[in-house]
This record gives sequence, C-alpha cells and structure tokens, in this order.
Amino acid sequence: MKKRVLQQLLTLAVVGSMVLAGAGCGSKQKQTDTAGPAAEEEGQDTADNTDIIIGGTAISEVTYEAIKPYYEELGYTTQFVMFDSNPVVLEACNSGEVDMALGQHKKFVESFNESSGGELAMAKPYGYYTGIGLYSDKYASAGELPEGAQIAIMNDAMNMDIALRILEDCGLIKIDESIEVATIADITENPKNLEIIDMDQAQTVTSLEDMDAACVFFTHMANAGKDPASYIERDSQMIKYPMGVIVREADAKSDWAVDFAECFKIQEVRDEINAEFPGVFEFYEDDAQAE
Repeated sequence: MKKRVLQQLLTLAVVGSMVLAGAGCGSKQKQTDTAGPAAEEEGQDTADNTDIIIGGTAISEVTYEAIKPYYEELGYTTQFVMFDSNPVVLEACNSGEVDMALGQHKKFVESFNESSGGELAMAKPYGYYTGIGLYSDKYASAGELPEGAQIAIMNDAMNMDIALRILEDCGLIKIDESIEVATIADITENPKNLEIIDMDQAQTVTSLEDMDAACVFFTHMANAGKDPASYIERDSQMIKYPMGVIVREADAKSDWAVDFAECFKIQEVRDEINAEFPGVFEFYEDDAQAE
C-alpha cells in the first residue's frame, strides 16, 4: 500500500482560489474554525483538523522546518511554539495547548504518562532515533576518571536508566541485576566512589565545564557545537527509543498526525536534518527496528 504522503504529493492539484480559501487536498476539507485544542474544548471532532499547532524545543524546530513545506503542501497550516524543555512540551500537548509534540522519544513519553497521568502516544511511522554518550572534556577514557569523580546524568527515569547502563558498560559501576529500570539507588558496586549527579537532560552538556564527565544526548552535544562522536562510550539500546510525532492518544491514527509522520520518509527532509545535525540521527526504514 503506497504511503499516504507520497501519494498525496504526487496527486496534489493546486487551484488558486481554493488555496486562498484554505482548502486541503484529497479528501481533507479545511476546517478554519476547528483547530485541535479549541475544537476539543468545544467537544468537536478533531479527525479532520488541518490547522496544526506544534510544540518543541530549539532542537526539534530543525525537524519542523524540514518537514513544514512538504506537510503544508498537503493542505495543512502550521505554527511552531517553542518551549524550554521536553517535559514542558509534553505537558502542553497533553493539556491541548498544542496539537503535536516533537523531540521526545517513545519511552520518555510512556514514562511521562505514568508519572503525570498523561494520555499521549506516538503516531506511526516512527521518525528517527538518536544516541546518548558518556563524554568528558578532561579525560579520554573511563579508566582515566579519578577516585570520587563527578558524573552528570539525566534525572528522568528512562534516561537515567540508559545513562547508568552506559556507566556499567564502561566497568565503572554495577547495577542490581533484578532491576528493570535502574536508578542511582540500584547501584550495587561503585569501586571509584563516583559521585553521580542527576539533572535535567538539557543541563548535562553544560555540566561538562565543571563535571569530570556527563552522559549527554547526541542532540544536545550537536546543539552546543560539540562533536557527538567524541564519546568515551555510547548506549547500546537507543534504536529501541524511537522519536517522531507525539499526540494525544485519541489522535494517534488521525490523518493529520500520520501525514506528518510520513514526511520523515522523504529524502529531502532527511538530508536537511542531517545537514543541520550531522551524525546525530538514524532514520527508521521499518517500525519493526524499534521493537
């Protein structure tokens, strides 16, 4: 079955008067008075929503700008709203302040739902995944880290677990084998008496100035002008943490959510994202890669 986005891009007919009137393409009819959050408040159906408000951080704005022209060719209008952190983006999406969130991985969203009573889901197909690495501005290897070294990691549950697994892979700590999602309290061996300090994920990259090392997302390294490939050790599991289109669960199969997700398959979109963030993202060819 042909992908919806590619089919619509090939068959889209632009008629001047209809464009000025804001008409969509295919079976979509422009709904100028039923934007997602407003329509939801009024109890209206948002399935045919074509005025899409998208929330994200400065990093995810790059993805939005790459996809925007192709998505809007399908008859949508969009607005990007900038937030200062990923948890706040998810809160805005869950509350209906924005229709869609970009920049968060699926398990981070699941953790948000569990801890905050959220009702968010990721539309398919999945977009891409990134990595998390252990970095240091002072030492070239894990073995060089001194007794009592300070290491920054992320403070949310899913990313804390990934960071701790990286430290374990380096031989720096051992984690209770019975624990599925590890926290600092689950460390059973810490031979160098490392001081592991948790903080907001966006702060980990700036902490490299003061800390001996830090576990940092590739995206944050690139955004700070640092080389994402300069890690001491990287994760072995982020392919299972897809990133893409986050919406309220009821909207996950809506045309407007799926159409945006399909745009991740367009080569020009991938090229633009890779040009802005070289070496940061890997794109999915099949959703099964994340299973």
